[in-house]
Amino acid sequence: MTPATEQILHIDGHRLMVLALNPDTPGRSIILLHGITASVRFWAADELASLLTPYGPCYSLSLPGHYPAAFPPDMPAQDLTAEMMAHVLTAAIRQLAGEQPALLVGHSTGGFAALDIAAHTPDLTCGVISIGGFARGRWTGLLGLYQRLARDGWFGRARLKAQIKAGQISRALYQYAGRYQVADPARLRADPRFDALVKGAWADFRHLDLDAMLAYFAVMPDIDIGPLLPHIDAPTLVVAGASDPIVPPAQSRLIAEQVPGAELVLIPGVGHWPFVEAPAEYRQALAGWLQRR
Repeated sequence: MTPATEQILHIDGHRLMVLALNPDTPGRSIILLHGITASVRFWAADELASLLTPYGPCYSLSLPGHYPAAFPPDMPAQDLTAEMMAHVLTAAIRQLAGEQPALLVGHSTGGFAALDIAAHTPDLTCGVISIGGFARGRWTGLLGLYQRLARDGWFGRARLKAQIKAGQISRALYQYAGRYQVADPARLRADPRFDALVKGAWADFRHLDLDAMLAYFAVMPDIDIGPLLPHIDAPTLVVAGASDPIVPPAQSRLIAEQVPGAELVLIPGVGHWPFVEAPAEYRQALAGWLQRR
């Protein structure tokens, strides 16, 4: 893969970052959306994007508020809504892809964002791939704990900030937290792909705006785009681990049931990171769907 090139977009006071992974490749644009607390560099690993780069120019786009992106100064947490995210990200995609429909690919909160965009702007979407995504933003496990802390007054917010800050200071602690997002931590530790993923992600995680993350963890439990799913008319692939400790697999079943014609792949014995935990099954699911489409 050629070296990624960076671009800054300014939309309604938001600063967004884009990594163009292969801008000269012919085909429809592919928009890659990362998950909560991650960054555009999440998709820069060859293992994650290599399946997609032959099909068109891939652009890794930051979620609002995620470093190197930034919210507008003094933006109140209540402004973080599904409608706002769809509006800001859609405006960014139009700058990257023009008026041509794009394939939207997202992991976790990025999967939610892809579905959110597809529901609000169907003319801009030619396909959706949701990997461990969700329609209802109430999480379980470690990130569910973070949501409860963010909504538990000043003491809970202080505890959450301290936990995130600890991971920003220590890469080892940041990497250790990954074991709570997978089904088999031993398999994760033995996989060199995980170390490569952590190396790139931690570089941006160290600079995350703690108040922006507090806003996400406090607001997401109340967000639900379930009623919008039947309005998605683009071909949709839903991939998830059947043992996901963060986003219950029931969320992926809900998406597949509500989005007309959606295909569902639940990988047994796998958690929130199927691309690392079961790379062969993950690649087979995406490659088969892409070839058919």
